This record gives sequence, C-alpha cells and structure tokens, in this order.
Amino acid sequence: MIAPSKNAKHRKFIHIDMDSFFVSVELLDSPDLADRPVAVGGRASERGVISTANYIARAFGVRSGLATAKAYRLCPDLVLLPVRFKIYEEVTKKLDSIFRRYTDHVEFLSLDEAFLDVTGQQHFNGSATHMAADIRATIHRELNLTASAGVAPLKYLAKIASEVHKPNGMFVISPNSVRDFLRDLDVRKIPGVGPKTDAVLENLGCRYCKDITEDKIPALVQYLGVHGYYVWERCQGIEIDHQERSNIRSVGIETTFHQDCYTLPECLLHLENLLNGLAERITEIGDGYQIIKNLVKLKFSDFSTSSTEVSSNRLCGDTFNTLCRKLWETRREGRAVRLIGLSVKIKKNIQEDIQLSFPW
Repeated sequence: MIAPSKNAKHRKFIHIDMDSFFVSVELLDSPDLADRPVAVGGRASERGVISTANYIARAFGVRSGLATAKAYRLCPDLVLLPVRFKIYEEVTKKLDSIFRRYTDHVEFLSLDEAFLDVTGQQHFNGSATHMAADIRATIHRELNLTASAGVAPLKYLAKIASEVHKPNGMFVISPNSVRDFLRDLDVRKIPGVGPKTDAVLENLGCRYCKDITEDKIPALVQYLGVHGYYVWERCQGIEIDHQERSNIRSVGIETTFHQDCYTLPECLLHLENLLNGLAERITEIGDGYQIIKNLVKLKFSDFSTSSTEVSSNRLCGDTFNTLCRKLWETRREGRAVRLIGLSVKIKKNIQEDIQLSFPW
C-alpha cells in the first residue's frame, strides 16, 4: 500500500520550471520568430549541440543535448540562435528576486528551474497553491515569460507535478491526494529512474508505483543496491521529513577546471584529488555526526548542473567513482564538464520536535 510520508502535511514545496527558457528569452528580442521552430545551441559546423528548443521545434524531435546536425535533419527549417549565457543569467537573477518575495528558501537546479520551500510562509494565508499561481502571473507580467509550476508536500513530487500541465500550466498534489497520484504514476517519472533502472523494474513486473510493493524490496536491493530502496521510498511517497532535515547538513568541496574536461579519466582524476580535501573537512566537524549519503555534482559547459547521490555510512572513494561514472554516462549528453563537486550528507545525533499547522 502506498502511504505518504508521515510529515507530508507539514511541508509545502513549489517547483518552478521556465518554458523553453533560453529560446523564450531570445524571442523577447526577436518576436517575429515566435511562430517558427527555434533552438539555441552550437553550430553544426563546430559539432555543436542543442541547448534548448521551443515547443514547435520539439514537435519535430529537436531536444536538448541533440547534435545540431541531426536537429537540422529532423527540422530543416529550424532557426538556430547562438547561446548567450550572460543574458540568461541576468533573467535568472530577476527570477530569483521574484521568488524571494515569497520565501528565502530558494534552490536553483539550473538557470531555468528552482525549488521554493514555502513551509510556514504567510502569503495568501499560507496557501502554496495561491503562491505558485501568483509567482507565475508575476513572471509573465514583469518578464513577459511563461513558467510551469508544481505544488506538493514532498519536494520530488513538486518537480514531477510541474511537468503535468507543461508548458504554461500548474498542477497541485495536495497531501490527501499523494497516494492516489502515486498509485498509477509511471515509475519512469520518479527521479533517479533512468533507462538501466527502468529495465530492471520492467523485468520485475513494475511499471507503475503501485507495483513496487514492500515484498519487492529484496529483489530491488539485489539488482539495484541501495538505489533500489530509494526507488521504493519514492514510490511510497517517502522523503526526508522536516525533523530529519533539521538534523542533516552537507559538507562538500568542489573545483572549477581551468579548462573544460572532455574525458572521463581526467574527470575521475580531479575527483580523486578532491577526496582528501573532503575527508579533512569531515574530520574538522568532530564527533556527534553520522555520514548518511555520498553525492557527486557535475556542472556542464552550458552551466547546467546535475547530481546524484546514494546512501552510505562512510566516505567511500569507490562510491564516488561510481556516481561520477553514472553522471558522465547518463547526464552529460556530449557536453564538456567545467566543475566537479563532492559532498556527504551527515546527520546530527539529536532529536528536535517540529510542529507546523496551517491551511494547504
């Protein structure tokens, strides 16, 4: 049986995802292109890739990470515009300013999407639904851009929800609807379920979250390791709650390369060099903490960031290597890497009482 996390009713998350952000920003300067297939990316002659495509171009199969040469084959009338990160970064700063009118707890995943933790905020009498609607309206009014939003009591569900009515839409998962929403959700929508994990789940007869029952845990762990347990948790609506979160902190270290990295061995060498520095930082914290997760983050040449983590009770070099390889093989999509970061999540061995109650 799918049962949401016990403290789900205490949390309120909004995930804002800008619609074809780079292209939409470019169209502010070139409105005459609004009805044409448009993409932003590198030139085909330079073995470039597509960074973002508008929805007209996506109908032809043009998508982020696709080689520009192939994009032209799929859509000969494609209008390709060069990437202008400085322009997009300025717009992102304006987005950040808008978000912080509602909460100080803003976490950008990339230039065009962010989580807002609005737990305890009193705007619109504490209604996350009304806050999300107002944020979208403000973005359209002040920036002339559209955004999609997801609202949920669990962070990862807010991100899933933002895709439901995209583009330019909003979807709300209330605490009482978490169970029904998850029951018939395709497991491929769960963060962390990529092609390899999906193949394992399919072999186990798991297509929807309702199929990943407690009796599947032994097989999940056998074939997927601790990641299998993570998948089971997400399919049950389980996420770190407010009390656990208050006792958890991250300790990390990162480095930006002098030159972009194009090979995995070079990237792993940088990772190895960072491990000792991370170990020293953990030692400086002292006793009273327990490592619970290892995490690797890569920032790509288009400034987007991707990370992956796994449960672990120690600092493990082999684990970090495996996580880095996973990101390189599944998220890089031909882009160079400009930064690598390593971190651990540690849990303080104390308990705190949290009581939150206000309208959804």
